[in-house]
Amino acid sequence: MLLKKQIQILVFKVDNSTFENIGEVNQYNSLIWADKFNGYASFELWAPITDENSEYFKKGNILWCGGDNAAVIEIVKSTIDDKGTKTFNVKGRTLEMILTTRIIWGTYNASNKYASTVMYEIVNQNCVNPTNASRKIPYLECAEDTNIGDKISIQKTGGEVYATLNAIAASSDIGFNVLFRPKEKKLIFEVVAGVDRTIEQNEVDPVEFSTDLEDILSSSYYTNNQDEKSVALVMGEGEGASRKSKVAGDNTTKGFSRRELFVDARDVQSESVNEDGTITTLTPEEYDAALANRGDNKLAECKTTETFEAQIRVFGGIQYEFGVDYNKGDKVTVRDKQLGVVVSARITEVEEDFDDEYALVLTFGYSYPTIMQKVKQQIS
Repeated sequence: MLLKKQIQILVFKVDNSTFENIGEVNQYNSLIWADKFNGYASFELWAPITDENSEYFKKGNILWCGGDNAAVIEIVKSTIDDKGTKTFNVKGRTLEMILTTRIIWGTYNASNKYASTVMYEIVNQNCVNPTNASRKIPYLECAEDTNIGDKISIQKTGGEVYATLNAIAASSDIGFNVLFRPKEKKLIFEVVAGVDRTIEQNEVDPVEFSTDLEDILSSSYYTNNQDEKSVALVMGEGEGASRKSKVAGDNTTKGFSRRELFVDARDVQSESVNEDGTITTLTPEEYDAALANRGDNKLAECKTTETFEAQIRVFGGIQYEFGVDYNKGDKVTVRDKQLGVVVSARITEVEEDFDDEYALVLTFGYSYPTIMQKVKQQIS
């Protein structure tokens, strides 16, 4: 007997003047739906070609399966096989992708502020309440700042809003989401920290997945230190011997453990012009802190990648239920004797597969970067 999990897929038309539910997808073959702690994830849907689905599956429409997250349709492919079966293959990304449509306009400066505060300010200035009203993303609001993450100093001129948020969040071990609120017709940008549910703490009920307890049906472990760097020399404004510099990372690291990185940060300036035309002047201490932050962000992109993926039992005698006992962004304990993995790690991605059988796959740690992600890191 195949074990299924029912899901409702609602379709919304959301544009500059419209925010409305236009129907429900009643006929589909399969759906893979992912959600990430830090940034956007993707979905893929297969459905028969019908008049109703043809109205729903249009680029820009939003799919919502309940809960907080939704996704934007970006790719629609129609196929007919040799038996005459007509099928839609629909793909897209979760709502965080809308932050890729804006850049930091001008120069943003922050000194000794929480990472979450910096992220909210960047989104507010460039997406929610920009000086140029044409840049505003409709329906988007910011949640209340809870002052989480490290305190950082940063200067950023230009660059994609999403990529900047992603780098700040990764270096401070926090995440961000764009929440879907159809009743209020709102999109809410939120910075989150996740909950520590490991066995080392005693404030909340711990969550421990184990092959011994048959929680884990299948698993894979991946580690890669090819791109690892431990010390960064960050060069800022100036020319030749007078060019300002700062070292990020542990400069006492020696021998084979030392892996050096050069960071060209000449765009970080002591004086910068803001979007409203005012000038911000950094003190020497603030400028050094901004260079150090740039180096820390680049080192965060060049750390050892360690990822554990596990398909979790979701039917029968389960100990923990996703969305009730734990969620994305939470830290839990994982024991896999067969792979020799015992780790307390953050759930960075959740993938649900709604097919003939329902499957739940959790990713612990950050997935290894794709070639495109590496290219974006190098040019940002």
